[in-house]
Amino acid sequence: MKTRTKHTYRTPIYHFTKNILVVCPNCEGKALVRAESLTEPKPEISKAKIICTSCGYNKTLENILKRKAEKQKSGNVLIFGAPVDPFFHLPVWLQAEFSGEVLWAYNLEHLDFLAAHVGAKLRERNGFQFNVKSIGARLPRWMTAAHNREAILKALTKLKEK
Repeated sequence: MKTRTKHTYRTPIYHFTKNILVVCPNCEGKALVRAESLTEPKPEISKAKIICTSCGYNKTLENILKRKAEKQKSGNVLIFGAPVDPFFHLPVWLQAEFSGEVLWAYNLEHLDFLAAHVGAKLRERNGFQFNVKSIGARLPRWMTAAHNREAILKALTKLKEK
């Protein structure tokens, strides 16, 4: 286990949205949502696609507009910070209950990132303390609390084996 981390206050949640493991809406097996990177500031995303290797289910969304205001109702709405994929709003595959809360990740890279952050006893901000869009700044207290560290790391390891 690492005892310090330096980069968790630089990484936003959308860094992990290129490949998202979800529950297939057809067979409830593991499916993959693939989308173009959201790290570039563009008003729309050209395409997102879901593919299930178990049953063959697939669906494509094209020209997804990013919502600019809370009142905007037209177009698809991207959802971040919840245990659903931002595009199709399907439940993520990597999720588990933890003391009445939901522990979740978009993919294995996201899971490793969470394990590094939670497992670090020293989380350096390096001038990024005001970056409130980063994952490190937005994780709930129950997840970053030292008294939950070992149990959360154990739960993250179980999710990785799923």
